[in-house]
Amino acid sequence: MTTGRLPPRRDTGVQGWMRENLFKSVGSSIATVLVGALVVWSVTGLLGWALAEANWARLWVNLKLFTVFRYPVDLLWRPLVAAGLVLFAFGASSSGSEAGTARILRGAFWQFWLLAVALTVVAFVAGWRVAPYYLLASAMGAIGYLAGRYLPAVARASGLVWLLSLLAVPLFLYGIPGLSGGMRVVPIRLWGGFMLTLVLTTGIVPSFPIGVALALGRRSKLPGIKFVCIAFIELIRGAPLIVWLFIANLMVPLLFNVGPEAVPSLGKAYIALTLFSSAYMAENVRGGLQSVPMGQSEAARALGLSGWQTTRLIVLPQAIRAVIPAIVGQSIGLFKDTSLVFILNLQDFFNVHNIVALQPASIQVPGGVRLELSLFLAFIYFFFAYRLSVASRQLERLMGVGER
Repeated sequence: MTTGRLPPRRDTGVQGWMRENLFKSVGSSIATVLVGALVVWSVTGLLGWALAEANWARLWVNLKLFTVFRYPVDLLWRPLVAAGLVLFAFGASSSGSEAGTARILRGAFWQFWLLAVALTVVAFVAGWRVAPYYLLASAMGAIGYLAGRYLPAVARASGLVWLLSLLAVPLFLYGIPGLSGGMRVVPIRLWGGFMLTLVLTTGIVPSFPIGVALALGRRSKLPGIKFVCIAFIELIRGAPLIVWLFIANLMVPLLFNVGPEAVPSLGKAYIALTLFSSAYMAENVRGGLQSVPMGQSEAARALGLSGWQTTRLIVLPQAIRAVIPAIVGQSIGLFKDTSLVFILNLQDFFNVHNIVALQPASIQVPGGVRLELSLFLAFIYFFFAYRLSVASRQLERLMGVGER
């Protein structure tokens, strides 16, 4: 038989990809040239401004405000140790097999670990007093990965490692009541910056089981449960988040029958964000439940499974698998919606930039520094949101979402 010839070079490789996607027709070629010229012009102008005209000094001198706000200087080692614990658990859980979720976690872990290493280098170059603790946090991440890699027991117990780490983080951030010195209590009013943003974003964790319970309750045949769930979901979704933050500021103390100052503002914001997110999570899960064919439930019941077993083992896993994109999108939205907590006089990462922009030294800069600060905020938000989006797409491919 005649040996088949290789395809022309212009149809393979980079040249073939460009021909297929960028210059397939006259119209696409014109669009590619115009968009490319616009991108080059925009990037060139932005880089020229950022390197030659922008004033980044105000950002540099206020990095502490952006990261931990007014957290005591002599206790800055505690947030860094807490970050090290999270990196340790992250590394231990990402060092398993070469396939599956461990591979997805590994890709995310290395990016965050490299970010920690870069911050460590900056800390030593700048001569920050807490630079050794940056090094400790980076080392804890590497140790966690190596422990999970070469000690199978650590990798198998990664869930327990995460639990212990997450239980220890609040102790390091808040302190231990009654103690003095290095582990004394740090009032929540001193918290802020990116640390506060991450703490509030964890509200997506309790909102998931609450949302699942509400979605199942809405499909219940018991009127008492069904209508209560429907009322909660529709009531919460019927008003914007900023309204519920206002209400939380007034209602939470009334629910606990305490004074307005008895419940910390962080607690009020966390409750409002969690309940608001759980209502939307319930609708996402309900959409997934409706996508599961009735034949699945009927087959499970025919095999002798109870109603709860059918829901837990057959229906719910398929429903959650179908709505992974919606759940991740909601997580990203909650990460950005934390900027509304200024209603409760909390200064998260986004709101700190207003404080820095209104400082006397910032006002004296010609044109102000809001553009520089806004670009910095955009980059940080984009990095974390995009990393979560990438992990979501990888998980979708792994689980075959959208495939038959």
